[in-house]
Amino acid sequence: MKKIVVLLVLILGFSARSQDFKIGLTLAPTINFNKMETKVDGKWVTDKDGSGGLGWKGGLLADLQFADNYYLHSGLLIHSKSFDTNAVDMSVTTLEIPLALKLRSKEVTDNVHITGFFGGTFDLNVAAKMKMAGAETDVKDQINSFGMSFMAGAGAEYDLDFGSIALGLSYHLGFTDIAKADDTKIIPKHLAIDIVFYF
Repeated sequence: MKKIVVLLVLILGFSARSQDFKIGLTLAPTINFNKMETKVDGKWVTDKDGSGGLGWKGGLLADLQFADNYYLHSGLLIHSKSFDTNAVDMSVTTLEIPLALKLRSKEVTDNVHITGFFGGTFDLNVAAKMKMAGAETDVKDQINSFGMSFMAGAGAEYDLDFGSIALGLSYHLGFTDIAKADDTKIIPKHLAIDIVFYF
């Protein structure tokens, strides 16, 4: 994990010298749709009594322009997410490293640009807790440390004299299972309301 973080910091530091490079700070409320599936008699059964949970993510984003209206979109985010089952509440903290292609349109009206992106994230699950019958337990050893997700989103950016503000929605679908157990499956999914200030 340290090597990935160091490499990302070096890339961002080198790219920051370019005039076509923007750094942004983001804070995004999330709605999580994680549901637990268990294997019963060889078949996967979804916990229908379970529900999604609310969460949030925040951190640093970066856009590096490589062609007219096209950007490489990356960053470093911390995501705190949760979900419920009929007996257990679980929360997972993930370090997300997005890597996506971003399109930023020409000005559609005064200082407003339409944006869209798609790509993926590398997900490092750094903490996990489970709450059952009022007692909270650390279950980090029961989850996989590494995961990957697909993401796609759209929104708008408004240019200011000192930067820009972006607002959008994005959907994230996990490719990998969070749980280590062979008879349990938890695929992460969430919707994010992306609020970003670029400077």
